[in-house]
Amino acid sequence: MQIITAIVALVIGLAFTFGGWRFFLLLLPFWGLLVGFNVGTDVVTALFSDGTMATLLSWVVGIVFAVAFALFSYLYYYAAIALLGGAVGYAIGTSAWGIIGNEYGLIAFVIGLACAVGVAIVVLALNVPRLLVIVLTGLGGAAAVLAGWFILIGQMPVDNIHWTYVGKLITDSWFYLIVWGVVAAAGIVAQLAAPPIGPSTYELDKESYRYS
Repeated sequence: MQIITAIVALVIGLAFTFGGWRFFLLLLPFWGLLVGFNVGTDVVTALFSDGTMATLLSWVVGIVFAVAFALFSYLYYYAAIALLGGAVGYAIGTSAWGIIGNEYGLIAFVIGLACAVGVAIVVLALNVPRLLVIVLTGLGGAAAVLAGWFILIGQMPVDNIHWTYVGKLITDSWFYLIVWGVVAAAGIVAQLAAPPIGPSTYELDKESYRYS
């Protein structure tokens, strides 16, 4: 399970970091699965102090959230946009709580949720310009890459996966902080340099967003 979880996080993280804009519509459902499962298990941990994948309840809630996030991001434009911004906001909020040395719990979840709502509102209000999507996918993807690495080398056990710990592990080491910045910057530059695919903004996709 450790290797599978790490590989999933690494692959999705790399895909978003370097191809978040070009393959936005294709990647969002997979991002929804990853983020939804994480948020679902975070809810269980915040309320019952269970490990991320330590109990049946955390698995069930995580899977329900994962499927719901993936479906909504697949079918609805605004849900997809809010998911992207909210996911990055949630990671930023909970990671910030971990940076100051606090463990995951109800406070971290509330802070992450508040940041998720705030960033999602900002993203929707700004109508998701191309540069914003590139920056968000670069930053979020780089964090997911490092999360996968931490799981792979055993620094973050699979039964205790939270963005709080990802943020703490990154900021506890100058090396990982630099790696995160370099990976995010490389992804942003690669996306900016790549030939454009689709409209210059996703405003044109609002009416034809559904795949069906």
